[in-house]
Amino acid sequence: MTSEDTYNKAISGDVTLTEIELHAIASGIDVSESFNQVSLLIAQRFMNGDLSYKVADYAMNGVWSVMLNYIRQCAQPLVEPCYSVYCAFDEGEYDHRDGADPVEKYTRPALQSILGKA
Repeated sequence: MTSEDTYNKAISGDVTLTEIELHAIASGIDVSESFNQVSLLIAQRFMNGDLSYKVADYAMNGVWSVMLNYIRQCAQPLVEPCYSVYCAFDEGEYDHRDGADPVEKYTRPALQSILGKA
């Protein structure tokens, strides 16, 4: 399973821990890094305009759910930068009561910062 395969599963809402683990094994990386790779790919494709906010947010919500199950099962800390990518998309989900578009004011700048460090 490649990063692209895992990404496609996330976009379709079908990502599971098994896919994340298979990607890690196939890539010779830790499971945590597999979460990071797929979340950064989602973030990058959103920022490039290849994904709508709605699709990217949906995908990250799925990845988040799988990551939570993983860290609970394995007693691991939150996976970074996957968690930060999830939080950036989460900021775009609600009205911050400042009159601004939350995706433009909160999500995009946060993702730009995260991607700049990745």
